[in-house]
This record gives sequence, C-alpha cells and structure tokens, in this order.
Amino acid sequence: MQASCSLFLCFLCLSATAQEPFLSSSQWRSLSAETSGAAAYENLRYLTALHRVPGTPAFEQAAQFIVDRAHEYGLDDAHSEAFPIDGIRTYGLMRSYLAWSVQAGELWEVRPHHQLLGDAKTDPIRLADYSHTASVEASLVDVGDGTNARDYIGKDVQAKIVLADGLLTRVQQLAIAEHGAAGIVSDMPNQASAWSGLDPTLVRWGHLDARQAKGFAFMISRQTADFLRMRLAAHEDIVLKAEVQATVGPGHWTVDTATISGTDPLAGQVVFSCHLDHERPGANDDGSGCVGILEVARTLHRLIESGALARPKRTIRFIWGPEHEGTMAFLATHPEIMKDLRADVHMDMVGGDPFKNKSIMHVTETPWSLPSFVTDVGSAFLEKIRAGASEYAEGSGSPDEALLEARTTAGGTRNEFMADVTPFEAGSDHDDYDSSMIAVPSLYLRDWPDIFIHTDHDSLEQIDATKLRRVAALGAAAGYVYANLDARQLPLLLPFITAQCEGRIAKTFIIAQRLVNNSDLSPDVAWYESRNLLSQSVRRESEVLHSLVIFCGGPANSESTSVGAVTSQASSFVSWLDAEAKVRGAKAPVSPWTDDAAARRIPVRIAPFGPVNNQNDNALLARLGRERYDKIEFAEPYAYETLNLVNGKRTVGEIRDAVSAEYGPIAIEPVVQYLSALAEAKIIEFTGPK
Repeated sequence: MQASCSLFLCFLCLSATAQEPFLSSSQWRSLSAETSGAAAYENLRYLTALHRVPGTPAFEQAAQFIVDRAHEYGLDDAHSEAFPIDGIRTYGLMRSYLAWSVQAGELWEVRPHHQLLGDAKTDPIRLADYSHTASVEASLVDVGDGTNARDYIGKDVQAKIVLADGLLTRVQQLAIAEHGAAGIVSDMPNQASAWSGLDPTLVRWGHLDARQAKGFAFMISRQTADFLRMRLAAHEDIVLKAEVQATVGPGHWTVDTATISGTDPLAGQVVFSCHLDHERPGANDDGSGCVGILEVARTLHRLIESGALARPKRTIRFIWGPEHEGTMAFLATHPEIMKDLRADVHMDMVGGDPFKNKSIMHVTETPWSLPSFVTDVGSAFLEKIRAGASEYAEGSGSPDEALLEARTTAGGTRNEFMADVTPFEAGSDHDDYDSSMIAVPSLYLRDWPDIFIHTDHDSLEQIDATKLRRVAALGAAAGYVYANLDARQLPLLLPFITAQCEGRIAKTFIIAQRLVNNSDLSPDVAWYESRNLLSQSVRRESEVLHSLVIFCGGPANSESTSVGAVTSQASSFVSWLDAEAKVRGAKAPVSPWTDDAAARRIPVRIAPFGPVNNQNDNALLARLGRERYDKIEFAEPYAYETLNLVNGKRTVGEIRDAVSAEYGPIAIEPVVQYLSALAEAKIIEFTGPK
C-alpha cells in the first residue's frame, strides 16, 4: 500500500492549491479576475424578456442576440444554422418535431363572472406550447388528475373544456383525442421537491403533443384551480371562452455556434453547450447556462488575445440551441465536428440564488458507461472556488478569492459556494454527448433542486450574479485545461487523478460492505453483488486513468502504475468483503444470471447515434406504439445506461452487472425485457445463443 499512501500525500499537497496541477497560479488569477457575473447578468436580463420556444420568432430573436454578442466578443465564425423540422425528418435516432407560431391566445370566464384567466400576449407561459387555433365557448368539467380512464367515468366532456392537474400530454390524449374535449385548463404541479406546493401562485409551463391534430391548453396556478374546483363542486356552471390563433407545422430549429481557434487542427475540439429554449422568463433554466458559456467565451477570447493566456492547442466551440433537438441536429449535420469533439462542458441552470431557489450547484460525474477524468478537473476548480468563498464568508478571505460580484446593479451575494460533486444524472443535452456512439465525456454543471423550475417565477430576481461569476470561472478553467492537455503533463496529472480514483474506491467499499451484509439478500447473492460492485468500480477507475492518457496522447500503458495502485487498494477491500461474507455463512458468490441463456446473448447497436429519449421524441414509443410501450417496466436511469453499455462485446449479463453496480442490484429479467424491446424497435439486435 506504499504507492497508495504516497499518492494520497501528493493529493493533500496539491489540494492546497487546487487549481494546480491543471493551471498555474498566474493563469488562475487571470481567469478568475476576468470573469464577470455582471456581464452575464445583464445578458440574462435580455433573454428573460423572450418566450424562447423553438421554432418561434422569439427564439429567433434570442438566437440573434447570442450571435451578435459572439461577434462583439470577437469569436471566430459566429453564426446561426437552420435545421428543417417536419415531424418526419430524423437527426441520428431522434425524429424531428414541429414548429409553432402564435398570434393570440386568451382564456376568459364569461359566466357567471366575467374575468380574464390568461392572455398569451402579456404572459405567454399561460398558453401551452403547440396549442392549436380554436374559438370555443364551453362549460368547464373537473376531471381531477385526468390521466386515467376512470377520471372520465360518468362525465360528459365532449366539446367541453376540462380542468386537470395531471401530465398534460396524457390529459390531451385521453380528454381531447379519446373523449372529444375541446381543450384543457391545467394546474399541472411543478417538479417535486421538499418545497412542492408551498407557493400556490406558481404557474407552470405546459407542452402539448404537436403531432395531435387539434386541442389547446391554458395554464393556471394551483390557487386559481382550487377556487374553480370549489365552485364546480358546489354545482356552479362555469362557462369559459378560449380564443387561440396559432399554427403548428413544418419549420426549422436554429442553432448558434462560434469558436476560439486552437493551434493544432488535428488535436480535436472542446465544446461548451447549453440550451437556449425556454418559456419566458426562463432565467435559471437555462438562460443562466446560455449566458454562462457566453461569459466563458468572452473571458477566454479576451485573455488569449491579450496574451495573458496562450492560445490553446484544441479549438474551443460554443453551441446554443434547442434542448436535445439542437444538439442532435447539429451533430448529425456535422459528423466531422462530432468526430473531432474530445470533451464537453455543459451548463444547465447555474445561477440560482441558493437561499431563494433552494438550489445547490452540482458538478456531475460522467456515467459509468463513459468513465472519464473530466469530472476530476471540474471538481478541483470547484474546491478552489469553494475554499475562497468560505474563507471570505467567515471573515478571513478576500473578495477576489471569493469571486464576489459587486459590479452589477442587482449586486451578487456574499454567500459561500454551495456546491458538491454528484453521480451522473440525466436530463439535459449532456445525455446526448455522454451517450454511446457520441461518447464525448461531459462536465455537467447544474443547480438542483430549484423550486421555480419551469414556472413563471423562474425570473431574474432569483439569480445570483456572484454565482454566475463563479460558475463561469469554473467552466472557463476546466475548458481551457481540456483544450491544452498533452503528454508532457502526465507525470503531474496521473498522481492527482489516481488519488481521486482511490478516494472513490474507498467510498465504494463502504457501500459494498453494507451490500455484503444486506439481510434482504441471501449470503451468496450478497457476496456476489458486493464483489461485483468493487470489480466494476476498479474497471471504472482504470478506464478513468486510461481516458487521461488517451486524451493527452501519452505512450501506451502510461497509466499502468496508477492502475496497479488502484487494483492493489481494491484487493484488500475484496479480502475484507470475503471474510464478512463467510461470517454470514456464504459458501460462494452466486450470480443471479449464471444459468440464464438469455444473459449470454450479446446485443449490438444497429440504429443511428443518440439516446432513446429526446426532448419531444421517444424512439421506443414511436416505433412500438403506446400499448407495447406501456408494458415496458424498466425505469431511468437503468434504461439509459443499459443502451449505453451495448457495444457488441458485452453480454446481457455483463450489462446487468455494470448497471447494478452503478445504481443498485436488479434482476436479470427486466434487463432482458428492455433489451428485447429495443430489438423489436430495431435499435439493437442480438448475437449469441437464443
């Protein structure tokens, strides 16, 4: 264990100056001093005034603003690209959606009272996306949740307007498509958190299924909905009038891109990504990410042009577009760029005031299917910023080290940097980059929870300019490191990354120890699962080290000493697990799939690149139909990783083991069933014994 101890001591020394070994102190000072939360905040002020639904004029206005700023900041080749959408054309595995144009949308109560319930001109979030043209005066019928057939028993909703709080697209299918309702009034609740329901005035945005031929929906607050329900329960006949002028049909997605040119055209590119679309105001989600990477672009370009930073080896690319859809369209249209990408820094919700939004900034790891050192780079800068912010908050540090933002009229907070490192979590464009067949490891920066996400309260008032500055500095530093890494740095980097790997292995052992003693599992199965967890962890960390060597272009097997240290550490843990298993009376570690012939089959990807689920397209649902799809009982995140792990070499059983290590033990049957559904949908095919 001598090597492990020496690496640990090396880690302790390096953590004292956490920007090292990735950046020098002077480089870090230049980056952190240049980044401006004020500039990001003022750019965000403009974006929050726009209702940024893809394929609409307001989105085009936002895209033009980004390109104009990119030109102003001096970026290379700043431009917009249009990608046709018609509901049929595909980009990778993703089927394109439709565009939406809105001229008007009003909802009135006309009897027994006369009052306005929503006007898209003054508050566009009130009209659900992809609502169709309609002119309807009809009674309101409460269908409760509205997502189950039983909600409609004994209720006449034909040509009526229904009041529902369930998932809007499901209500649309049942109420409008199956029962003939004219439209929907929805108080669909916001995404669950500990604070859910405490503010009844929130209005959440809604999306209808654009592929449905008719229907509209207006969004209201829970407070308004409760009042309407109370009146309906008292047998009051409430008549509403809806006037909508809108068009759903073919159009295009707009994606902005710009670059900072590198010195070596053959070294690949580093990409910064976000998503520009959101209903107004959309400040944190994801206006903050859009202005965040824009500030990274301004900072890096200015420092490089001034000579404060050397021009990087790799080109740095910035992309703004519709969530998932823009990413997939851009990469499908530019396979030469997709092939060149080496790492991604993705920002989605990075500016929320932690006390207002209840949000914590997360540096999110890559999935176990794509082990990478990129997270360790981001976490190092997180620690540097967090330490400076903490010292300042406690009265012993400087505002410069804390990256305090005092230059904006709104003023930034003086809070500590409430941030951590978390396991992979899906839900934004990093899903696309991290997915198999694209395989660009992402440093995903995100706030969660956020009590105002997807509501009319996601406004500029909830944003902290200090946090915008800190995240911009973190992203700029990490991206600049990715753009410069080469083999000469490996002697410094390998010990640092190895220490991170050993730290994760040690934490994994604690979980494995609980697993081997899990009374819900038989002793033999518990032994297998605990060993599997450690062996998969060693594989993961070995591949993290290998990813660094490959990224830097180092000599083959440069990581062998580091892998040996990780393996040696894990072997001691395995011996302790074995001893604990035997105390429980275990005879041998027993695999849950050894005798299952289906587990020995090998799935092979045959569909184009990309994950199964995208913003407005689910390939399994589209290819199998609702009845078959509803029989699939395999939830995320297991499903995402299961497809990611299909590489034409792993057996079904090996995929099961890998996913079980990452998310907890599961039986082989649901994995087999999900992969069988993917095969039916012609996304994969099987080889090996049947």
